[in-house]
Amino acid sequence: MSMRNWLLVMGSIAGYLTTNSAVALESYRRVSNPGEPIQPPSTVSVVVPAWHEPDELLEISLSSLRGQTVVQRYPELFDFIFVGCEGTNLDIPSKYGYRVLCAPRGKLRARHLGIVSAAGDIVVAADADSFYPPGWLDLMLRPFHDPGVVATTSTTWEGGLEPLVALPKLLVYSNRMSGRGSAFRRWAYFAVGGFDLSADDRYLETGDTNIIVEEEEISFRRRLEALGRVVLVDAPVIHLGVARSRGLRSQRALTPVPQLVTTSKNSRSQ
Repeated sequence: MSMRNWLLVMGSIAGYLTTNSAVALESYRRVSNPGEPIQPPSTVSVVVPAWHEPDELLEISLSSLRGQTVVQRYPELFDFIFVGCEGTNLDIPSKYGYRVLCAPRGKLRARHLGIVSAAGDIVVAADADSFYPPGWLDLMLRPFHDPGVVATTSTTWEGGLEPLVALPKLLVYSNRMSGRGSAFRRWAYFAVGGFDLSADDRYLETGDTNIIVEEEEISFRRRLEALGRVVLVDAPVIHLGVARSRGLRSQRALTPVPQLVTTSKNSRSQ
């Protein structure tokens, strides 16, 4: 390869990384440094299923959802439901004002029970092993002011991989409902028949997590799209993660963010 071609390739790579870093930083800024939240168009129920989650993750996840700027501003519009009793310290959801329900093992069954019990017109699907930046929920609810929108879905922060995947991951998430962070109109859930709860049984028999992903994130979205628009909101959730053995997995949390910021600042100063 000639020097000219090599420089062109390196320039393209640098441009790609710079663009992805800028997109990643902007999405993180939106959720982490939010402005004044907008009043949701209707009541909202936040449903969090859990099974054998460590106390540290429950504290982070449940408190971050309760600490959302839109919840602090309009608390009368929100209802919080925690589903899952086995292997879980129920003092934690109780401390943060969640209604606690017990369900047999199975993520979809737990989520379904929460949706059936929900008081809100909009249901927010969240997880017990993730951190939700303070502006996340406000951004997720804004599209519902359009009556043609039946659901919203978000992205996941990929840590140090963001300079590589910030743009490509939008294509991936544009075709699915994030099981970690999405919202939908409660009537729409029942109109499409809800989740196929037999997916829980097939997963428990085989241990194949793709069964849950296919139903919760892909098939469910396709059914919702028959009723109206599903909007992708680039509002990243930070997955803290728990391995199946229930031991802590690698923490892809906040540490990569200052590195990206520093890189961006340095590039501007040069």
